[in-house]
Amino acid sequence: MTAPSFRRPLRRVLLASFLSLLATAGPAGAQALAGQVRILVGFPAGGTIDVVTRQIAEDMRGTLGVPVVVENPTGAGGQLAAQALKRATPDGLTLMVAPDHTLVILPETLKNPGFDVAADFVPIGMVADYAGAVALGAGAGVADLPAWIAKVKASGKPATVGVAAPGSKPVFALHALSQQVGATFTAVPYRGSVPLVQDLTGGHLDAGITALGDFTEYHKAGRLKVAAVTGERRTALLPEVPSTKEQGYPLLMNFWIAMHAPAGTPAPVVQRLNQALNHALATPKVKERMAALVFDPAPGAPAAVQARVAAERAYWAPLIQSSGWVRQ
Repeated sequence: MTAPSFRRPLRRVLLASFLSLLATAGPAGAQALAGQVRILVGFPAGGTIDVVTRQIAEDMRGTLGVPVVVENPTGAGGQLAAQALKRATPDGLTLMVAPDHTLVILPETLKNPGFDVAADFVPIGMVADYAGAVALGAGAGVADLPAWIAKVKASGKPATVGVAAPGSKPVFALHALSQQVGATFTAVPYRGSVPLVQDLTGGHLDAGITALGDFTEYHKAGRLKVAAVTGERRTALLPEVPSTKEQGYPLLMNFWIAMHAPAGTPAPVVQRLNQALNHALATPKVKERMAALVFDPAPGAPAAVQARVAAERAYWAPLIQSSGWVRQ
């Protein structure tokens, strides 16, 4: 008598179990997140990065099926949040949304930032891009960038230009512009864009350079003049404003934000978080909030963040070194 065969039924049972596991694991078989997700933002609550992150967190909460909260360990240009992320358990429950200043500039301007982006973090995805701009105040006495630069060169004196923070991209962008045009600019650091704009509209500064969104409202009201978008192209928000490149100045300075997790976070978890982030960036509510802040959503794969960090460090590191900046 031939022994009964259990091979076919057993194969069906195993296949059914595998399909059930995939169904409960989340998108693309990603591991389920067990617990509350916290997103670290190293800047004050109510600021632009915080506002955008909270809108994204609301959508990710629904996609991931777990609570998602935003915490603000503020200070040192995002350095404290980055250090906290480095110490976190790599289980997908602690994330960080940080700007290029934290990820690119701090590692080049500090002797010991307390974190290494490549070694200590794994990217989840890009969040947003946003343009920089040069704005002229009443003290400039001219209405466009070439005329202002010509005036500065003719005076033989340094022009005072407000920047939103010491040791930030605009400081080194001014250094690059000085090299390009042969004029001297003195960066005047402020504690944020609000006091910078106040002094610019009050006639206490010749010019200011920071994110375009910080100038837009005042430009439209005629209280200052956005003379250039610091990039390759004009923006749809202010299509009448030329870029620095089209005016003959190869000054390229955009800003951006990205999301990271601690190094060692499992790849399936990273994939699931990336999908949740990209879902949020595609929703009308998040797009509307970003548009109000002059941000452009930047969905994509985690690898895009690695490429952006590497390219920007290659661009900014020589400028920082040639500026004479002493690592703090």
